[in-house]
Amino acid sequence: MKHCTYILFLTLISCNSQQQKSNSLNTSPNTPTVLTANQNDSGKEICWEGTLNGKTPIFIHYQLDSNLIIGEITYLNTKNKLPITLLGTIEDDKTYRLLEFDSNGNITGIIEGKPIDKYFAGLWVSPISDKELSLKLTLKDTLISSQNIKPTDSQIFGSYHYQYGEKGYNGDFDVNKIGNNTIDFAIESLTNVERGPNIAEVDKDTISMTGNNFIYRIPKSDSCEFKVTFYKGFVYINYTKGYCESQFGNGATIDGIYLKTK
Repeated sequence: MKHCTYILFLTLISCNSQQQKSNSLNTSPNTPTVLTANQNDSGKEICWEGTLNGKTPIFIHYQLDSNLIIGEITYLNTKNKLPITLLGTIEDDKTYRLLEFDSNGNITGIIEGKPIDKYFAGLWVSPISDKELSLKLTLKDTLISSQNIKPTDSQIFGSYHYQYGEKGYNGDFDVNKIGNNTIDFAIESLTNVERGPNIAEVDKDTISMTGNNFIYRIPKSDSCEFKVTFYKGFVYINYTKGYCESQFGNGATIDGIYLKTK
């Protein structure tokens, strides 16, 4: 009887050990986890793979910061498969609007669509030729660690630019340090040149700034106020009290994403 009890005791210990080992394997930090389309609080990028027009293979990865999307797109059929800067926003209706930037701030492609669960369908549009291609992506469990997107002081100051095609909408933002926690800045944006450009302009002014952002209200305006937030390699400007209807020329606006070029 004692012999049987001893065997049973050893069996229970062995089973418990195997269970603990199995649980340890199942919770390993190296085990891939598929994130949802709007989740990257684990410090991992959200990754998609698919095609344009069912032919051109692409890979996209990004992280989120509030309604901002910061990442890259790679065209897998190119020789060197070099990643291209991809920046964008999540709109009020949850639609994603992503912009491909070259190093000079030119926007070479626009992606619009709405990810649902593990699928992302939409359109890719060329701002140069207006060519449209269908976009179909599937969520991937590729593990890419999110990079630090907050800039140091020295990475903030300089010139920023965006341009939609040779004669399309474009904008420039310049910022300089003039003292401790004090900067000056200026903004100028133009609408489509072919239609006769209208201007959105904020004259050079001085303001205090701590951290990587500031809020500015245009002098003598009723409520035209905007927030400027700096990231590594780009700046994001968004209105804080609604669109400034009568402040600028027809259709002209200062809000948006500007890539750092100098």
